[in-house]
Amino acid sequence: MPDTPSVRMGIINRIKAAYEAVQPPADPMHVPTDADWPYAFSSVELGPLELEDHRKKHSVGIVPGPEKERFTFPFIECNFQVGVEFRITVNKNEEKPLIQAERMLTVVKRVVDVDRTWGGLAVDTKRTGNTIDLSSYGDKTVFGALFIEVMFRHSHLDPRDPHPDP
Repeated sequence: MPDTPSVRMGIINRIKAAYEAVQPPADPMHVPTDADWPYAFSSVELGPLELEDHRKKHSVGIVPGPEKERFTFPFIECNFQVGVEFRITVNKNEEKPLIQAERMLTVVKRVVDVDRTWGGLAVDTKRTGNTIDLSSYGDKTVFGALFIEVMFRHSHLDPRDPHPDP
């Protein structure tokens, strides 16, 4: 298992892939539904967003946080926090920044709710809070974050192995 990522890193990669998979319907004749994604993200990165993301319409940064562990033989049970940062660049003659931020927060939440086990690597994921950073109704950039807690477990012998020892 020399190149096998930890269960934690596997979950982080699945979170990133879930945001990268968000795409609006490609068929111009498609009748819109509530299940559709309204747009694709311009940028999805591992780690906090940076100044370069000001140039992109919709950016997401996946920021892993602290982890708590509890030994329950034959597993180690883990809960770790993840911040899903988002940034929107508001262009002239578009909807107000707050409206765009609320819409983006909804999309960011929906992505988490599609598969809270991240392909079976996690036990569950809970949304624990969110924030939107807006100074005025004329802001050209809006920041925000969704905070989640991911619960997973791995073998007590190897953090790369999601299964207990026989």
